[in-house]
Amino acid sequence: MNLFLLRETLGMAARALIANRLRSLLALLGIVIGVGTVIGMVALINGFQRSFKQSIQSFGNNTIYIRRIRPGIQFSDDVPDSLKQRKAFSMDDARAILASAPAVRAIAPFKWAFQDIKLSRGDKSTRGTFCFGTNQDYLTTHGYDLERGRFFTEEEVERRANVVVLGKDTREALFADASGIGRLVHLNGIPFTVIGEYRSKGRMLGNNFDEVATIPYSVMDKYFAAPENAPIWFPKRGELFLDAIATSPEEGDIAQQQIIELLRIRRHLPSNKGNNFVVFTDDAFLSLYNAVTGGIFALMALVSFVSLFVGGIGIMNIMLVAVTERTREIGVRKALGAPRKAILTQFMIEAVVLTATGGVIGILLGAGISWAIHAASKMPTFVSLWSVIVGLVVSAVVGVFFGLFPAMRASRLDPVDSLRYE
Repeated sequence: MNLFLLRETLGMAARALIANRLRSLLALLGIVIGVGTVIGMVALINGFQRSFKQSIQSFGNNTIYIRRIRPGIQFSDDVPDSLKQRKAFSMDDARAILASAPAVRAIAPFKWAFQDIKLSRGDKSTRGTFCFGTNQDYLTTHGYDLERGRFFTEEEVERRANVVVLGKDTREALFADASGIGRLVHLNGIPFTVIGEYRSKGRMLGNNFDEVATIPYSVMDKYFAAPENAPIWFPKRGELFLDAIATSPEEGDIAQQQIIELLRIRRHLPSNKGNNFVVFTDDAFLSLYNAVTGGIFALMALVSFVSLFVGGIGIMNIMLVAVTERTREIGVRKALGAPRKAILTQFMIEAVVLTATGGVIGILLGAGISWAIHAASKMPTFVSLWSVIVGLVVSAVVGVFFGLFPAMRASRLDPVDSLRYE
């Protein structure tokens, strides 16, 4: 088809759609809803993913986690006995790793309270504070920095001193704008001296990393140890989880391999037996997040597919009505020498223009809704270029698929019968 004929066909298609504006608009609704749903959903998921990655990188600082099980197993309905029987770790394991794994720069124990811990000072108290225990190397293995004061020392860990480092929100809940350094707070009624305050870390997926309190791991065992029947994701009395950091980001994989090899030796695991522990990095949390959001994405994709399918049926119905209404026009064009290809192309273009227009409106609608959500709730959103391209392509494909049958029907009409059509 030459350029002039294509331009003429486009003009005729546009005039036909404009002449039936209301009908065309109603036919667009399914496409608009389907594409808008996809764009809005992808914008929310992309926004959360970008925020999650930034928060993980800020919080984790390339941390290597040494645990019994991978993150996410606590969401399972049933934990296998083989996992429940896995042993946690000790400071002997930590010292052995630090001594025999040259790619490991530092290693710190990590354990958190089994019970809820309430911090109080006079008539002021906190709620939802995450209290965990570690040692003097925690600031090296993680991305926390101190705003005021200091962290506890090795000597304080060994003598089980009642000292605590507070997150920003925890400190503000107890001391408002004043500093808490050197003052007493109570953890479930037990007095602790505040020696440091963390710099603000922010929130991630509902978790507030400024609402924390850190005490020596030895003190955690002293007052808040998990009972023997605690779930596997809690280290019990005398047990620890470990967090390590490589000498450099480039040495991360080597450090993980050295840790695995050393722990296998210490646990006397034969070569034909798998690990009874896991070593992972921040990527495992990203994989868990992607697995969770993948189900949501699949559900929304199904809803979008149904909307697009219904919209496509509407397009086909409208185009079939258009073919019936314009039967005499088609007969005249064929009588004047218009080839079947020209008729087919005209109706195909009308269908594609109709659905592509719906795609554009859907993209604008989805982007607008995502930006409105962000403005109203500060939820992270991000409209990616690939989602816009997919929205346009999918809407055009719907036009081709559902417009093909009406276009072929129009192109096959007999000119004599068409001219006689009333």
